[in-house]
Amino acid sequence: MKTNRMITYLYKLQHKQQRWPWFRSCYFGLKRVSPLLLIGILIQCLTLSFFQPHGFFYEIYHLDKIQWVAEANSITHLLSCVFFDIALLLLCVLVAWYRGYLFNKKEAVPGAVVALILLFFINFHVRRNPGDGAGQVNLSGNIPFIEMLVIGLISAYFYHITKKYLHLKSVWSFSAATIVLGSLIKGVERLFSMNFFSSLSAPVFAGISSLLNDDQHQILGIILREIGRNLFVWSVFISPDQILVAHTDNDLTRANLSAALIKDNLEGLPHPLNIYSLSDSFAVLGGYGQILALLLLFLLFSRYRTHRINAWKNLFPVFLNVNIGFLAEIPLFFNIVLIIPFIFVPVISILLGALAIKIGLISPSVYQVPLNTPTVLNAFMGTNGHWNSLIFTLTILLISMLMYYPFFKALEMPAFSLTKTREEQR
Repeated sequence: MKTNRMITYLYKLQHKQQRWPWFRSCYFGLKRVSPLLLIGILIQCLTLSFFQPHGFFYEIYHLDKIQWVAEANSITHLLSCVFFDIALLLLCVLVAWYRGYLFNKKEAVPGAVVALILLFFINFHVRRNPGDGAGQVNLSGNIPFIEMLVIGLISAYFYHITKKYLHLKSVWSFSAATIVLGSLIKGVERLFSMNFFSSLSAPVFAGISSLLNDDQHQILGIILREIGRNLFVWSVFISPDQILVAHTDNDLTRANLSAALIKDNLEGLPHPLNIYSLSDSFAVLGGYGQILALLLLFLLFSRYRTHRINAWKNLFPVFLNVNIGFLAEIPLFFNIVLIIPFIFVPVISILLGALAIKIGLISPSVYQVPLNTPTVLNAFMGTNGHWNSLIFTLTILLISMLMYYPFFKALEMPAFSLTKTREEQR
């Protein structure tokens, strides 16, 4: 009964959020570009797993002996960047177009044009070497989604306000006003990226880093880092090409590895609770936010064929810890319903992992795993094949699915109502 009340409350909360015009515009853009993101991500997974040195399948099948693998690595990386570039460009334009459409149908196309001008102006950089040319447009897969969404929304609002209150009608006046706006945005961007943001964030990250190197506060530091990272992802401060990398190159992990190699076992390690043995082993199953649990719920229990198809399409990249495409497909970004499990399911997984290591139920991960190894196998391979670690990881995955389930049901309710109405109309 309480679960049903919670699901109903979450559904109402989501229904209210979907009324916000800026929110609808962002979701419209994210859903439209998700197929392009998926293609880029599949190519990226191919690159990281098969062609990248120290990749998962690269190491398993010893692909370093094949001569054309290095060339394939460069080609596939370039292809993935092309798809990411196109997706980012379209995302910005579509958000501006749809927000303008919500204002007035006649404002849709002009708003998209303003977005294109702003996008070109903000990302145009003059090269330092005269021999290389006058300048270039720097739009690559490492630009955060939030930048494209903000530029799209600003473009739509800018056109609407200037037309309504400043009465600008000619093409030249709008172009001049857009260039002025672009200059202001570029100035603010430089201020935040070069001075203001770094001065604020440096003490925070330095504090978390000190906690991560202090055994007495190790778990607290890992939890704070996990919460902060997932909040950033939920707030769309993430780029299409961003991937998870295991934290095997730090002092605590190296000390554990040295002790394990000397003793030839995993008992009595100096730092059993660290970011590699906890967060990388149990809190990122399927990428950020333990998202493999939510994907499996869509795959196994969704009432809609389209949801199941989308889950199948994203299963391979999510299994390899690249979940940006699935996050855009749901979409999870700015989603009030999913912020709670997305942040706290990994935290609970870290606490359960710490408890299991502390009581001796499992051994901590020590050994380095190949790049892009499925995180379901991280603890198993990181302990050199301890089966109890694999069983515990699968148990964590099932517990994560149970914690995601009420929120998954809330996501299904609006779509189910819409589908039911359409079937009744037929």
